[in-house]
Amino acid sequence: MASNDFGGQVALVTGGGSGIGRFTCLKLARDGAHVVVTDVSLEAARQTLSMMPSPEDHLALQMDVTRQSDVQGVISASQDRFGKPPSLLVNSAGIGLMAPFLDATEECIDKYTSINLKGTMLVTQIFIKALLHGDDEPSEGKGAVVNISSMSGKTGLTGMAVYASTKAGVIAFSKSCAAEMAR
Repeated sequence: MASNDFGGQVALVTGGGSGIGRFTCLKLARDGAHVVVTDVSLEAARQTLSMMPSPEDHLALQMDVTRQSDVQGVISASQDRFGKPPSLLVNSAGIGLMAPFLDATEECIDKYTSINLKGTMLVTQIFIKALLHGDDEPSEGKGAVVNISSMSGKTGLTGMAVYASTKAGVIAFSKSCAAEMAR
């Protein structure tokens, strides 16, 4: 990928405080995007921000992907800071630990489903609405959504039934949403 491919674009990354999300933030910043680093941990988001070139050109915010008010607040803060809504969304927030299915508690199943699947759906929905109707005026509507899933969502793995199920849901959601938005 050539440098500055994302020059001037605003990119929103969930789970930007670690792992794939952090790497994505750093790459987008190097390629010229204004990056909105979000994470459930503000400290982790700020740590990623401090690693980026020209940190003052980016924004670090706390966001729980399962809370609509958090997501809407991040979209508003992005618009206030950069004068437009993000045009690129990378849904990287997620949790996953190996655990035998028969040992999975109801709380574990709810938490994985809420963060990995509901969070991806909620952030995507709010992002697309803002992209299409920012400031009550239809925008160009051009943007991209990248949803991070897992091979386990396609193949299933021993000890990962709950995690794999949520990631299979992300894959199905991504395909369905892409078909719907293409209309």
